[in-house]
Amino acid sequence: MELDALIADPALGSLLDLASAAAGGAAIAVTDADGQLLAGGSPAAGGQSLPVCVDDKAIGHVVCDASTPPAVAGLVHAALELAIAGSRDDVTQARAAQELAIGRQIQRSLLPRSFPEVPGWRFAAEYEPAREVGGDLYDVYRLGGDSADVVVLLIADVTGKGVPAALLMADTKALLRAAADHAPGPADALARVNRILALERRSSLFVTAALAEVDVWTGGVRLASAGHESPLVVRTDGRVETISASGFILGAVGDAGYEEGSGSIGPGEAVLLYTDGVTEARNPQGAFYGDTRLRALLGGLAGSAADDVRRAVVEDVGEFRAGADAHDDLTILVAERED
Repeated sequence: MELDALIADPALGSLLDLASAAAGGAAIAVTDADGQLLAGGSPAAGGQSLPVCVDDKAIGHVVCDASTPPAVAGLVHAALELAIAGSRDDVTQARAAQELAIGRQIQRSLLPRSFPEVPGWRFAAEYEPAREVGGDLYDVYRLGGDSADVVVLLIADVTGKGVPAALLMADTKALLRAAADHAPGPADALARVNRILALERRSSLFVTAALAEVDVWTGGVRLASAGHESPLVVRTDGRVETISASGFILGAVGDAGYEEGSGSIGPGEAVLLYTDGVTEARNPQGAFYGDTRLRALLGGLAGSAADDVRRAVVEDVGEFRAGADAHDDLTILVAERED
């Protein structure tokens, strides 16, 4: 009976669609205890089957193609059991908290465990989740392989929370990596991903993103943005300059166009990519941290190492908040070109 109520909830279909996308298109479905398909695709025989239990009794199964990553299958399974438990106990707040915890788990699984080894460059990043998951993501990788001369810097933010936002971010990360590898530039990569999200995924959630391609030898930067905050470059003389590019958020309009901006990072300089959890952090009086304070802080960090910039931003935002609750995730990514 609990499973029947979930099947009638349209949110389940959205969850399965996003999970399938995150699994590279693998079929993921829910069946009843007898194996009858209730929702989702039609997985091939021989795939995974995870029992959905209530009081130690299987009332259905999450079934997936064999190619489905175990982490994605397990998270869908956990989300269903938590939803059923929340429904049985009528504890909506507890259910929401559990869903947000799953969302954070997905998010953390997407973040790089280490940065690529790039001679002459150092990287640092910070991710601080708020109580409500916003779907933040950062990534650093060499375009086309470990010996490539171009490093991709990515930061993105889903306009939503919980499991759906985290799964959409997993899908978006995979799409952006594939698009960047095959597109002539970052603007075209964003356009390709936007078409897929808007015309095929058709989610009610959207994504802001900044995608930068950096030539590791010259420091030249090619940037494309999907409604995201512009990266800030800290010059050796303390000036803080913006690398700008215009473009619509991903997933909203299928034929949206994206411009490409350009800039450079010289020896001893660094670039900061960040989400609005930095500038929109609030103090106990409700005032915003803001762009002006961030630029002033960075101006005093000229010549600092990437990890020192990361630490200084995190500490300054924390001091400004002075114990006030975070309203959004805080995510920053710093790339430093050594002298």
